[in-house]
Amino acid sequence: MEKTIEDSILALSPNKQLLFGISCVIRMESFLESYLISLDKRSRFVPISQLTDKVLFNCTLELFNQIETRVSCDDIKLVEQIIPDTDEDGINEAVLAQNAAIALAYCLDFIKENDAKYIGYCAIKLIETADIIALSNKRMSNSDAFISQELAVQKQLLRVIHHMDSGFDLIELNKFKQKIMQLKVEC
Repeated sequence: MEKTIEDSILALSPNKQLLFGISCVIRMESFLESYLISLDKRSRFVPISQLTDKVLFNCTLELFNQIETRVSCDDIKLVEQIIPDTDEDGINEAVLAQNAAIALAYCLDFIKENDAKYIGYCAIKLIETADIIALSNKRMSNSDAFISQELAVQKQLLRVIHHMDSGFDLIELNKFKQKIMQLKVEC
């Protein structure tokens, strides 16, 4: 991971660090949904999407202090069960879905341990996703340009989060989510 991204993550308050991490998940979430649909298991995505929203909307200062009590052991088990086994199913769709699910697991690890390294791991999962898309789906001979674009988006998101008022509310989070949705990683 680029040092500037790591430094930018470390410069954020914990609730903003988690906001960046869950932003990474949201940007990859469609890969998990598509993969589950291909397995005729779309219903398993609904609770994952709800969990993602729960984490996102608990990033306000007011709610963040109790976030650990709002994320249950069942939530953690749900994420663990949904992570595709790429040893059994090594297709690109499974790997992309796995990256999204693992990034969500890292957000839950961050909630438990309050260690920014997990948020950095979320960023790395996005970089891995960009690499796979560039080399496999877009059939580029080199993924450097696509990864550079991804790094630029991550830096942009980190700047936006950094400049958000520390007392941001649910309305602002909803607006922020709409921005994230426009920055989804696509094949």
